Amino acid sequence: MKIQVLHRYDSLQYINARDLKRLIAQREILAFRRADGWAKVGIDPVRGDGGRDYDGPERRNVMQKPLEAADLRAGHYCVIGVRGEPADW
Repeated sequence: MKIQVLHRYDSLQYINARDLKRLIAQREILAFRRADGWAKVGIDPVRGDGGRDYDGPERRNVMQKPLEAADLRAGHYCVIGVRGEPADW
């Protein structure tokens, strides 16, 4: 997915979404376009910075526990939230 950004050299360009975080960290991006308008780096909340509206558990670092074949056939699933190294299953 491409995201429109305002580069620090006053040029608009489209970049791959996966490159956005790196370019923000390198201070190459001044702002980027979201669905609701422009987000200014350093002023507006950016994903990963802990937005001010959400006070729940971290959900981005989630892994699915491997299931036994019988459980898969039965349609069961189990999602376990993890941080850091994966659990020893």
